[in-house]
Amino acid sequence: MQFIEVTELAGVRSAVIRFERPGTGLAFLLFPMIHLAEEAFYHEVTARLRDCCDLVIAEGVGEGSAGADALVASYRRLDGHERLGLVVQDIDFDALGLPVVCPDMSGERFQEGYRRLPWKERAMVATVIPAVTAGMRLLGTRRWLARHLATEDLLSEAEEAAADFWPGLDDLVLRRRDRLLVRSLTDFDRGYAGRSGPFTVAVVYGAAHLRAASEALTELGYHASDAEWINVFALDPPAGPRP
Repeated sequence: MQFIEVTELAGVRSAVIRFERPGTGLAFLLFPMIHLAEEAFYHEVTARLRDCCDLVIAEGVGEGSAGADALVASYRRLDGHERLGLVVQDIDFDALGLPVVCPDMSGERFQEGYRRLPWKERAMVATVIPAVTAGMRLLGTRRWLARHLATEDLLSEAEEAAADFWPGLDDLVLRRRDRLLVRSLTDFDRGYAGRSGPFTVAVVYGAAHLRAASEALTELGYHASDAEWINVFALDPPAGPRP
C-alpha cells in the first residue's frame, strides 16, 4: 500500500485512503501528511475534512518540549523559502466546525523521553539537523527534498538505516506515538459498537505513522475500500515571472 508516491510526472502525491468494515457504518479516512508542501495541498485537505468527515484525529505533540521544537525547526526554517516555494503545514482544526481529538504525546512527556535519549543522539539533533536545514536553505531543491518522501506499508532501506542510526529517537518520535494513535483508533472502534448510521473519522497524521494505523485497522477487520490522490508538490517549482 502506498501512502506517499513520488514520480517524475506527478511529483509528490498523498493517497487519501478509506478503510471500511462490513456491517458497520464507521469508516476511517487516512490523510498521509507531509509537513512541508505547496499551500494548495493543505487547502485541499482542509476542504475534504469539512466535506467528508464527522470527527478528526490529529497529530500534534503538545507545547513545552524543547526537543520537539528542535525537530520541528528542521522544516519550519524552510517555510516560505523563495527557491522551494513551499509552506509548513498549518491546518486550522478549530475552524473546521468538527470535533477534533489529539491522542499524541504531551510536551512534558515528549521532553521526558527526549532527555532520556543517549547523549550521542541528542548531540546529533543539535548539530546535524541544523546543518542539513542550513544546506537546504542555501542549495536545496524540491527534488532533493522528495528523494526519501515515498512511503509504503513496508520500510524503505533508507528508513531502516535511519532507525538503526538513532534508535532512541526513532522509538520516541515514531513508535511510542504510533502506539498512542493505535489505542485511539481501537477506542473509537469499540465505542461505535452497536450504533447505527454512517460516521467517518479522519486520521490526519504524518505518513510514516499511518503504517501502524492501517495495520491496526486491518487487524480490527477493516479494509482499504478506496483511495484518491492529492498533489503535495511538483518536483520543480513554477517558473517565476519573466523580467
